[in-house]
Amino acid sequence: MSFRAPPTLQQLARRSLLKDEALALSALEDLPLHFFPPLFKDAFTSKQLNILRQMVAAWPFPCLPLRALTGTLHLESLKAVLDGLDLLMAQKDRPTRCKLQVLDLRDTQHDFWNGWAGIEDMDCSPDVIGTNRDVGNHPILGKKQSMTVLLNHFLMYHHPSNYLQYFYRWAKQRKDVIQVICQKLEFWDFPTFDPRDVLEIFAKDSIQEVEINTWWGVHTLALLAPSLGQMKNLQKLIFQKIYEPLDLPQDQEMEACCFTEIFSQFSKLSKLQHLFFNNVYFLDGRLDQVLRYLESPLERLAITHCLLSQSDMNYLSQCPSIQKLKHLDLSGVTFIHLNDAFPGSLLQRLTATLQTLKLKGCMIMDSQMSALLPALSQCSQLTEVNFLKNLLSMGILKKLLQHTANLTQLTLEKYPAPDEVYDDIGLVIPDRFVQCFLELMDTLQGIRQPKQVYFVS
Repeated sequence: MSFRAPPTLQQLARRSLLKDEALALSALEDLPLHFFPPLFKDAFTSKQLNILRQMVAAWPFPCLPLRALTGTLHLESLKAVLDGLDLLMAQKDRPTRCKLQVLDLRDTQHDFWNGWAGIEDMDCSPDVIGTNRDVGNHPILGKKQSMTVLLNHFLMYHHPSNYLQYFYRWAKQRKDVIQVICQKLEFWDFPTFDPRDVLEIFAKDSIQEVEINTWWGVHTLALLAPSLGQMKNLQKLIFQKIYEPLDLPQDQEMEACCFTEIFSQFSKLSKLQHLFFNNVYFLDGRLDQVLRYLESPLERLAITHCLLSQSDMNYLSQCPSIQKLKHLDLSGVTFIHLNDAFPGSLLQRLTATLQTLKLKGCMIMDSQMSALLPALSQCSQLTEVNFLKNLLSMGILKKLLQHTANLTQLTLEKYPAPDEVYDDIGLVIPDRFVQCFLELMDTLQGIRQPKQVYFVS
């Protein structure tokens, strides 16, 4: 038999207020401070939108972490909260008690609401419960705008959610009195909007990550160039699935101008550390034009499933911006047409810093791997390597493992099964695979104690 604890006096009082909207609204001015968050949560859960609207306009704390209340923010609730901000910003003389400066729409954990559990049984002063220490941590907070809105992610899609559409229209109409601080922007699919228009609502120097994962051409990308150069705190930039247009006449001179306009902005991105190009058409023969604008060293570089020429690879081996690289991923970039010296000359510059190396599906042959091994053996900071889907013999795989004796920090290793495990039509011969695997593991275990090792056909 189970018993429910009887409701507390504060819970009974909140229920009474929520049953009488007029009473609740009239009580806001004199409502005890510790009553606000629990009452707001109750009104939010029961979707009493007018009470929500008025409580926002009277909120007695610097920050309202709205998204932390629920995983999904309903459009009606968002409208009520934004209406409350409008009420607050429309007042010439803000009520002394109202301290709201920041609406937090980030979908992250927040300890503000958890601090009110059992509050009716405690004697908590405003000094204890009225602070929100992370509000002032962002470098651009505190400007003259009436209100700040925090987002950690804004996704622009062909059919964006009603929630994001409404917020975008609301913020655009009030861009002179609010600042929208957003950590990450994503652009997907063919846009039904001008990307420059979207970027107008954001404080550019708040953006730390941009992902462009679309079918845009270089001409559409060029529209973003001026805004990209204003993202002074950008740390991560991703270009994915940008294909050469088939239905437009080729104008190489115009394309070259667009290309320069985009990547010349890199010179303004002094905090850029992570740069990704995946399945983009425009790097072939132009990699030097992209990387030469970088002013500071990269920490992570991923160029995957792209065509690169010998001249591109030569430049990459000499590029000043990779001298402190910790993570390099060239998976899907075909090495078969490159000279044997390239992989080794590239890796030689990274021996002191490199922690992860991914060369999956590069069609690396025995001769290229042999040229790579001396430099690889000096990369003592490596924790992960991936050489899957390359064309290597049993002999060169044994040499590769023998050259890892100094790589004592490796925690994850992925190697291709040797050529000898396949028959004439490319099918795996199981018994031969097992025999080769055991020989390779004996070789490795005779050198050092491995952690996670995979040999994959």
